[in-house]
Amino acid sequence: MSELHEVAGTQLAVRALGVLGDQPTIVMLHEGLGSITQWHDLPEQIHGSTGLPVVAYDRGGYGRSPLDTKYYDPEFMHREALETLPALLKHLGVQRPVLFGHSDGGTISLIAATSPEVAPLAVITIAAHIFVEPAVVKGVGAAKARRNQIVKGMSRHHDDAGATFDRWANVWLDPLFATFDICSILSRITCPLLILQGDRDEYATEEMVHGVTQRVPQALGRFIPDCGHIAHRDQPEALVENLGGFLMQTGVIGQN
Repeated sequence: MSELHEVAGTQLAVRALGVLGDQPTIVMLHEGLGSITQWHDLPEQIHGSTGLPVVAYDRGGYGRSPLDTKYYDPEFMHREALETLPALLKHLGVQRPVLFGHSDGGTISLIAATSPEVAPLAVITIAAHIFVEPAVVKGVGAAKARRNQIVKGMSRHHDDAGATFDRWANVWLDPLFATFDICSILSRITCPLLILQGDRDEYATEEMVHGVTQRVPQALGRFIPDCGHIAHRDQPEALVENLGGFLMQTGVIGQN
């Protein structure tokens, strides 16, 4: 079950597994149409396999978090990464985060990794976007054509599924958002990175992985076989295996 927390003037639904404090803690950031409950049992799998505390939260207007703004502007992911996320970590007492982000949540994780206020021990992304490419615009357009069907499915997880969907789709299809690009800040990231993507991701090309590994020497890129955009649905075991192996390799697991 999630609990509402007052953070930076808004309420956020948060679910925590394990005791939060000064030990490494995995912080999960969902996709553009995601939520805590849409991770299904992945938080439990990660907590059980790594032994680390896990935090998942609904961003404003997602899941059980009240709608904070009806419309996104092109800076919405930067605000989440550089303002809301640091405030949430401070509120929860998470001092050594490991960011684990999917799609928009992966992009937010990469931006946050450049901030000394977050200073993650490591970052793992799945299907993160580093700029707006035709593949993502095509994918969002296809999703918008199926809006009613998608919103119906989302309604089990979101208090206002229609508003959540429209805000996401509208910003990604907005011509003003076409220039969104975080490539120039990637070189500021100093922590270990694992950049994952399904080999048949319908919202991205391979450049979303290669664009990070070319700019960040310590970044490791991997494509998950037989996997689309939602890896925790298509290949959850491979996802947990990759995450656990990476955290052991980088020494995050086993730290005191």
